Amino acid sequence: MYTTEDKISDSSQYFFHTPTAQAIDLFLYPTVIGRFEYLPGYSLERSRYDSYLIILIESGTMEILLDGKYQLAQKGDVVLLDCYNPHAYRTGTGCETTWLHFDGKLSKGYYEHLSKELGNIITVSGFREILRTLSDLFSSFCKRDLKPEAQMSIMIGNLLLSLFDHTSTGAASASDGIRKVTSYLTQNFSKSISLAEMANMAGLSLYHFTRKYKKETGVTPHQFLLSTRMSAAKYYLSNTTMTIQEIALSCGFEDESAFCYSFRKREGKTPKQFRTGSAMS
Repeated sequence: MYTTEDKISDSSQYFFHTPTAQAIDLFLYPTVIGRFEYLPGYSLERSRYDSYLIILIESGTMEILLDGKYQLAQKGDVVLLDCYNPHAYRTGTGCETTWLHFDGKLSKGYYEHLSKELGNIITVSGFREILRTLSDLFSSFCKRDLKPEAQMSIMIGNLLLSLFDHTSTGAASASDGIRKVTSYLTQNFSKSISLAEMANMAGLSLYHFTRKYKKETGVTPHQFLLSTRMSAAKYYLSNTTMTIQEIALSCGFEDESAFCYSFRKREGKTPKQFRTGSAMS
């Protein structure tokens, strides 16, 4: 059926599915599936919709509310949501998606494991394969030629398992991307670089990059950069005659005041006290 919702293209379609008692007892099963073109300005906030949701971003961008902040998902990303809990998403640019609400006794376990290991916005390498599976399922509803419930369960299960496969083949490249950023920060700590630029360097979405970086290194990118700058500052203070201002600028701080504030907050003493070996008064 075609949607009449505001800020969704009128060519967008969705279909409901009512599972049999056997499917509820034994299988993963679809509850609603759709292919939507969301127009710029679309937003949704919902307290509950009893199912789990996969959204494949085919073009454009979508922002997902996670941990109280909107995080960006873009083309090629898979969004995974627990709709039993409050959830929200929106798009400022507009986007094309294929999405699937699914449920079943195994759904919660799949969701919890995937979201814990990969997050709720998953950057995949197997975009075309995932799109093919969702399109095949969507097409069977369009043609009113539904696949057997056992087959639909296998398709949904394989789709969820493929997220592990396609991110594990991408896991090495993701780790390589994190190492590339870390190496860059170590050698270029005096330069200004945004989180978005770091994520682009790593080849990851901004949301996935920040999660992956902390998981790999134990600290956020900002914390690593600050630690690197402080280590360099302490070396300069101990081994050179550079002025405090020169050290501040050489280590990437905006000015001497910002450097002294950060140094004192982190080290418990001013740069001058560190250099002379004196304690805080």
